[in-house]
Amino acid sequence: MTNYESLIERLLDENSRVDTTDAQREANEFRIKQIRLLNRPLPPVTPYLRFDPISVRLQDNSYSYSPKKLLEK
Repeated sequence: MTNYESLIERLLDENSRVDTTDAQREANEFRIKQIRLLNRPLPPVTPYLRFDPISVRLQDNSYSYSPKKLLEK
């Protein structure tokens, strides 16, 4: 178990107690959300493909483009 998971368990345990105030429960819920967001798994890296229509146009005189064509790719 990682360190942040044990912290989340302690906060959930504190929320389940009767003597915990509503304000403290709300603060604990916010902290739990914050911890989960900061420790979420990273998305896989996707390569960035850069398209330069100007250089393509300079190489090929018959090439034409428009913003609509660029958004379709």
